[in-house]
Amino acid sequence: MKRVFFDIFLILALFLLPWWVGFILAIMGIFLFKNFYEFLFFSIFIYVVYGFENTRIISSEVYLSLSLVLIFFILSNVKKYIIFYK
Repeated sequence: MKRVFFDIFLILALFLLPWWVGFILAIMGIFLFKNFYEFLFFSIFIYVVYGFENTRIISSEVYLSLSLVLIFFILSNVKKYIIFYK
């Protein structure tokens, strides 16, 4: 039930708060919940709402998707070594 409320709060944060606050909340969700795949969906929604068209390679959708998956798996593995995570 806590996860559902957190997801609703993330959706509200997407539209009511700056993008960086929502992204920090999504990263916190990785540490609070096991297998928090909503991080990937929320990050893509942030890109859709706040992103802009650019011709540089760093702002392409493929680069974004790969970097988000990489961040997700790195943070998921890092939380195993944090002493406060159970």
